[in-house]
Amino acid sequence: MKKKYNASIIGATGMAGQQFMEALVGHPWFDIVSLHGHSSVGKKYGDSIRGLTSFEYPEEILELKVRDTEDVDIKTTDIIFSAIPSKQAREVEGRLAKTTPIISTASAYRYEPDVPIFLPIINGHHYEILDLQKKNRDWEGFVLPGPNCTTVGLATSLYPIFKKFGLNTVHMVSMQAITGAGYPGVPSYDIIANVIPHIEGEEEKVVKEAKKILATIENGQFQTPEFLIDCKCNRVPSIDGHIESIFIQTKQPFSSLEEIKNVLKEFKGDTSGLDLPNAPKVPIKVMQDPYRPQPRIDLADKKNGMTTFVGGLETTNFMNGIKFTVLSHNTELGAGRGGVLSAEYLIAKNYI
Repeated sequence: MKKKYNASIIGATGMAGQQFMEALVGHPWFDIVSLHGHSSVGKKYGDSIRGLTSFEYPEEILELKVRDTEDVDIKTTDIIFSAIPSKQAREVEGRLAKTTPIISTASAYRYEPDVPIFLPIINGHHYEILDLQKKNRDWEGFVLPGPNCTTVGLATSLYPIFKKFGLNTVHMVSMQAITGAGYPGVPSYDIIANVIPHIEGEEEKVVKEAKKILATIENGQFQTPEFLIDCKCNRVPSIDGHIESIFIQTKQPFSSLEEIKNVLKEFKGDTSGLDLPNAPKVPIKVMQDPYRPQPRIDLADKKNGMTTFVGGLETTNFMNGIKFTVLSHNTELGAGRGGVLSAEYLIAKNYI
């Protein structure tokens, strides 16, 4: 790192925006130069934060005025972190990408053929498609979205097994924390002591995104794998962390459950060895305790927010069948901090 990058955050006062902020405040590679929003324009950032947070912002950040998204100064901004809703993101991100790189949590561009769904721990090489995106759209910048937070733990845990043995089928059932719904999220009367067995649009996103994330790139096109995948998504009354029960059938046989465990334990990821501030030292942690992972225990330490936890590994009654439980942090790896890791990766590859 020879220089620091000036960063602007749009959608800075929402939950995902605050995750960007917490990952960027004090970051050795970035300086925050402006904050942007919609309903809080003209207010100090300290008076605009929505929801509860224990993060201690420095006074100079709390005093920054929230500006309109029309007022991003592209002359002084090297990179934009976007946490605005997808309906707004289509127009706003497209306009700003004409000049400036954008790292986004929105789904507005995720399913475009020249846009990666970026999870650099497992598909870092997908950034190569950005050259095609810039050429197709006549942009100097680009839009690089991360996955839906539910897809993150699923794709990360599948990847090492997929690369070694291939996959025939994937079935997943999620138990998703309330912070995944943003702020103010799910009404307390609906979620306390309850489970809501439907999250609008979630299952369709997971099915599309998991296969695109695991795709190869050939002649500038994503070649998605052919395995069958389906899921059922549920909202549960935990605060942070999405738990998923996953059932798979591998294409190639494996010798033992221990072989599967070793493949997961030995996985280093594309971010390994690059000295990235937010890269997890252990991308996948395999739990031995059959009662783990658990959100309240395993995510209590903020240092664990970028790690994917895998537990309960067992064989099933189906041919080449395995079942396991995954836990990932939906607002850390699955949102703002994961987006900052994407930016770090591109800088390490000299793409920004």
